[in-house]
Amino acid sequence: MKHRTTPLYQYIFILVWGVACALFLDVCYSHHLFYQEQNQLFLLSTDYLATYFQKPAWMACMAGDFLTQFYYYLHAGALILTVALLTVGDLWRRCGQRAGLNRHIAFGAAMILMTLQALLCLHVSYRLYSVVALGGGLALYLVSSWALRRGKAWLLLTPLTVGALTYWLFGYGAWAYLLLTALDLLLHRKKDLLWLVPSLLLIPLIMATAPRCYLTPSKALTYPGIGQMAMPDFTLERNFAVSDAYYFGRYDKVEKMVEATAQPTDQMLFFYNLVKAKKGELPDHLLRFTPNQLGSFYAIGPKTPLLVIINMNELYWALGDMTLTERAAMMTHVFAPRNRNVRMVKRLAECNIVGGDTLAADKYLRLLDKTLVYRHWSEKAAQGEGIKYLLDKREYTNRADTIRLNDNLHMVMMELLDSNPHNTVALDYILCSTLLLKDMDNFKRDYDRYCMDTDNVRRKKLYQQALMIYLAGTQAPQEEWARYIYDQAELKRFQDYSSHRGDPRFRDTYWYYFDTVKPPQP
Repeated sequence: MKHRTTPLYQYIFILVWGVACALFLDVCYSHHLFYQEQNQLFLLSTDYLATYFQKPAWMACMAGDFLTQFYYYLHAGALILTVALLTVGDLWRRCGQRAGLNRHIAFGAAMILMTLQALLCLHVSYRLYSVVALGGGLALYLVSSWALRRGKAWLLLTPLTVGALTYWLFGYGAWAYLLLTALDLLLHRKKDLLWLVPSLLLIPLIMATAPRCYLTPSKALTYPGIGQMAMPDFTLERNFAVSDAYYFGRYDKVEKMVEATAQPTDQMLFFYNLVKAKKGELPDHLLRFTPNQLGSFYAIGPKTPLLVIINMNELYWALGDMTLTERAAMMTHVFAPRNRNVRMVKRLAECNIVGGDTLAADKYLRLLDKTLVYRHWSEKAAQGEGIKYLLDKREYTNRADTIRLNDNLHMVMMELLDSNPHNTVALDYILCSTLLLKDMDNFKRDYDRYCMDTDNVRRKKLYQQALMIYLAGTQAPQEEWARYIYDQAELKRFQDYSSHRGDPRFRDTYWYYFDTVKPPQP
């Protein structure tokens, strides 16, 4: 028998496709993959693994989540996903040929399938377990087709038994198995095609148990998710990139990325302002971008986007309020896929370490102990190593005894400043927030309360410009001007601006912002 070798062009196509896919994911889309890793928590514990058996496609979900945790490491996500896509493509090629398709047609179909799967993966909600589910259905067809080619009558029950098995192991991958099985029987054993009917009827019967799996019949058809086509979302990728740079403390990178962008998004500006606040430079850069986004006007609710909730957690943490930080972390869990988010588990552990609640902190550290990626950090934190930044943060926490009925961040920042007047992040945020709103009365009240003994803050140009507007608007006497205004050169500019209000020459001033820019809605 003549041995059929794989044509050279197929190897070339696969190599080029695989390299292009891996490079694109690694260079242009790696932060999407890291976001997926952060929005799950895979534990190596019997109790946790048992939760996968409560729904169909448990093997696909378990394998996909297990591999997704390694997206944490640089370059690993792109490599894992590319290999998974290539595996699915190769399985489809082999299945097509086994079912009776021409090898060139089977190869072309495999390339199309891989490309379509890659496009699905561009959407942030399409997870690796969906790719595994399809590959699992194809793999089981290869195994069961061996039985279909044998002449023993009892083996003709294979479509029935494997169809059920495929659904429980790989969910919607069962449809790929049934399609290929039908094609195989149609081309090779038409008389046995009726044996496929019980398999087709078996899926709806299995779906009848969906309520016990917390799945509606419509979702059970496509579980764990067939996804939707998407083009690369580079705006979201930039948002993730800035968020990740901030998370890992690469503040210079955050500044460079935002300043190099012509029109930064709200999320990019959010982290840019956090960096500037930590450096004590927020008033100096508040008007660099208009409209600007501090995040201090957000409120967490059932309709709040997940990215905003994650952002609020970072804002509360930077300000020093551990209560609101815990709440935002918990809300992130509520809205995260399967209510699990490893970044928030780590943040909850940090909050309780700062608050001195060792029992609560140990609860979250024990969860991280059961992961492969975060185990080392958890062990060090439990031993008190590498957590000096958490102990130092205790100085800035909120010590006020109060019951909050809403998300009034202004009151929270006042409590933080009353607890520690040296909390410059809270000070700049409370003053800059009122200035963005053009709320001059609250600005003046907070300025008098927290800034009169802080000379370096009092002389900030932004605050000096805002005070000039307030003093002019209230027709303050000369003694008040002398008490508050230190920059005589800026005062002369204000007098010049008063004669040319709205002149673009003064675009860098708060006076121009006050007269021309619409304030954000609180």
